[in-house]
Amino acid sequence: MALLGKTLLLLALSGWLNAAIAADGPAAEPVQRFFKQWQVTCNNLNDCDIRNVDENMRIVIRHQAGPAGTAALDIMSFDAAKAEGVWLDGKRWDHPITLSDADENNDYASAHSDNLSDIQALVAAAKNAMTVSLTSDNEISGSLSGLNAALLFVDDRQGRLNNQTALLKTGDERPDSVPPRASAAPSLPPVPPVVPLDNAQTLLKQVIASQQAVLQQEECEPAEEDIARSEAQPLDAQHALVMVNCGMGAYQSSSLLFITLRAVPEKAQQLVLPLPLRDAEGKPDSISWFTEASYDPRSGQLFQAARGRGIADCGASATWRYDGQAFHLMSYNSQPGCDGGEPGDWPSVWATPGYAESENSR
Repeated sequence: MALLGKTLLLLALSGWLNAAIAADGPAAEPVQRFFKQWQVTCNNLNDCDIRNVDENMRIVIRHQAGPAGTAALDIMSFDAAKAEGVWLDGKRWDHPITLSDADENNDYASAHSDNLSDIQALVAAAKNAMTVSLTSDNEISGSLSGLNAALLFVDDRQGRLNNQTALLKTGDERPDSVPPRASAAPSLPPVPPVVPLDNAQTLLKQVIASQQAVLQQEECEPAEEDIARSEAQPLDAQHALVMVNCGMGAYQSSSLLFITLRAVPEKAQQLVLPLPLRDAEGKPDSISWFTEASYDPRSGQLFQAARGRGIADCGASATWRYDGQAFHLMSYNSQPGCDGGEPGDWPSVWATPGYAESENSR
């Protein structure tokens, strides 16, 4: 019964996710792919993140969708203390750009621009180059192999080919010919009123006892200390969310989640939610183990963040919102490669227009 319920819940929410992808005309299915030494991530709004995979230097170009989409360039040379300029294949790029040396805030040299014309100029100069560096000796450099293909992919996806706002394939077409960026906030029912649980620990124990088959299938064997970290939270007047901790790793823990009727915990159903990116075989992906999970009944928000390793240069994080019937994905960030980037700097895969602003103003 629990497995059937889990399947039905996943299918229902997968249908909602697909509908959400198609609802806004310019929006698209998120994508994350590699072009040699470069990774491209474009979210459902078509905002794109282009970054390299060198461990000693991180280069990130971000371009928001739409005619007036903002652009930004950051070059971070992690093993250099002083930014002397920008060198391409050992030749200085003669163009003004903001440089920063290592200081008490950052322990590396960097370069930055949020001016589209500056970024276009660097892209044009680097079109036939193989390396970029912030030091004249070129000892610390990043590979440009695959950058042109990555930029061309983004220009095409955002409808910018031969446009004045393109990153690589610029042309004479006016910015207003670029498809607009989705901006309408979704219409979601209000978060259910919080009705506190008066039997949270009893509910937790009853769900664990009744869901042994699911726990064993998922290879979740909570010890006493894991159960002590488990919790039950109110969803609405009839339902509760039970989070069963499955054990601590070196720096984080993971849990299985169950939705249960408060009065009938033995009929709890495992919570499995769809993810916006496809798996390695190109099939729809989902999450059943939630890492560092937490739920805020007041805002109806479910959080999870899984670090690929302790320094958090890779991983995935997500926020869902409960509306009384289902959990809706509000944001999702993912950085699959553990290649020495900034902690928590994971590209956006899913973003809900207006969500951050509305939640911060609660």
